[in-house]
Amino acid sequence: MKKLMLFMPDSAIDIDAELTALGELGVIHIAPLQPAKHESIERVDARIKQLQQAISVLDRYDDEEYNLAKNNEITDYSKLERGAVFLMETVLDAEHHRQELKNIKRNLTSDIAWFENWGNITLKDIKDLNEKGIYIKTYLLDDRELKKISDREDIQEVGKLNDLNQVILLTKDAGERLLELEALPFPQNELENARELLDATNNDLKSTKEFLLQLREQKAVLEDGLKERLRRYDVRNVQFGGLAVDKHVRFWKGFIPLEHVDEFIETAEKRHWGYIIEDPLPEEMEEVPTLVRTPKWAQRIQPVMDFMGLVPGYKEMDVSRVFMVFFTFFTGILVGDAGYGLVFLLITFLAHRKKKFAKQIEFGLIYTLSVSIMFWGILTGTYFGSEAIAEWPVLRSLKIDALASFGGDSLIVQKIMFLVGAIHLTVGHLQVAWKFSNSVRAIAQFGWIAIIWGLYLIVNQMVLGIEAPAFMVWLFVGGALLVALFSKPGKSFFKGMISSIGSLPLSIINGFSDIISYIRLYAVGLATVLMAASFNQMAIGDGITTVASGIGAVLVLILGHGLNMILAAMAVLVHGVRLNMLEYAGHAEVEFSGNEYKPFKLKGNKQ
Repeated sequence: MKKLMLFMPDSAIDIDAELTALGELGVIHIAPLQPAKHESIERVDARIKQLQQAISVLDRYDDEEYNLAKNNEITDYSKLERGAVFLMETVLDAEHHRQELKNIKRNLTSDIAWFENWGNITLKDIKDLNEKGIYIKTYLLDDRELKKISDREDIQEVGKLNDLNQVILLTKDAGERLLELEALPFPQNELENARELLDATNNDLKSTKEFLLQLREQKAVLEDGLKERLRRYDVRNVQFGGLAVDKHVRFWKGFIPLEHVDEFIETAEKRHWGYIIEDPLPEEMEEVPTLVRTPKWAQRIQPVMDFMGLVPGYKEMDVSRVFMVFFTFFTGILVGDAGYGLVFLLITFLAHRKKKFAKQIEFGLIYTLSVSIMFWGILTGTYFGSEAIAEWPVLRSLKIDALASFGGDSLIVQKIMFLVGAIHLTVGHLQVAWKFSNSVRAIAQFGWIAIIWGLYLIVNQMVLGIEAPAFMVWLFVGGALLVALFSKPGKSFFKGMISSIGSLPLSIINGFSDIISYIRLYAVGLATVLMAASFNQMAIGDGITTVASGIGAVLVLILGHGLNMILAAMAVLVHGVRLNMLEYAGHAEVEFSGNEYKPFKLKGNKQ
């Protein structure tokens, strides 16, 4: 990665065109020299929100059939200057009018319902009584409230409405209340008038909807307008993130991958940009973005990396391949129920279908994890925590008895978890050895690998009671010797060796706890199975003898297994990520201290 200082003329017209060309090139990671603040950014941002709102209004009608003859008076906004803005205003005005009509309809419907519930009394009659000093007030009271006032002569019970008593109070005191309750409001319109207005409002709503359906045909105008405003927004943020010099020149600091330098220079020379390209200074290394080139199959882990904010430092390794492989494996063990995996798979498929099977990396990740869960569930014979299902002939033939959740050998499963941990940590040290393949530091990593496998044997002996072989001691002796001799090569050989020996005991203890930590895979997976089995027992343990017990069993199964699946998904995020982010990454010497390479790249750029 090279550091770049870029200079351009600061005139409003020129800089927009030049920065657009820079964005279309799409290779420069801009490091803002100041916060991008300007009234033009605020204006463009406000317009973007309005355009997005107008598009969302028309999106609601995407599935609506429209067979009416088109209104020839509808303007073709694609032919107008600033047509996107005019169309946006038309759509938002129509939507605002539609919302007002809905409110009017709601009020008119309420008025009509009042007359249907309280009788065909006119508002004029009520007004005439008020003028004579007699006031009518209506209330809805429950039986307890009605009982408190049943002996009063100024009230009249006229009926029932939704288990409440309809009560009328006749009084000469306009401010009097019944039981300190607010009286129900009278309608705003007479019954016939309300019905006529409701018909007119419904017709107006229908016309407004038809108008919006016609405008929907020009949604592309809004989408093009939005793309242009997004371009302006990106350009303005870059523009005012740079520093102006004498109000004539503006400059930026950025970073560019080495393979794009020639391409940039060619464009810069053609457009007469000023630039300085050099290596970053040592004190600038924390600013240098990390460009990670991940194989397509491993890119599925990127949503998890983004969610956790994991970006390797500029001089650190790309661990996405190992992260993807082991995270997939860990997910299968942590959930470990083929039934749950099938549910996750079906939910993902339905969501993907709703998105019209758009190519989104998130779907690829969840498909992969769901298959992993199903695979481990089949091997362990786990289907919604039911031992009976696992004994079906076909499913039973697919089960590995030693790994089975019901009746399996837990000792073997725990040993496998520790073995997975040792392999995982070994891979980290092998990657570090490859990174330092031209240095004797690589030899020290093989010493650490020997120590890791010695720790694995100790863990088996201490936790599982499996006696360690005699050669275990030599793994520690040989490993410690290699670490002491080659971990810190430099001018002072003895100082490096003493320093390595001093930190070795604590590092070995940390390695021991790291391997122990992988038992969480077994423990959490077992907890998922036991919870599922418990919900099954709660639901149908005593059998289903009545309709009520059947309904109760179904609710317990749905809610119980739903909760268990949510907890299992949370366990994946907590434990599956942790083992990669802490245990493995610590041994691979990756601190995720980097910032992502995000070039200034305008939408629609094909590069």
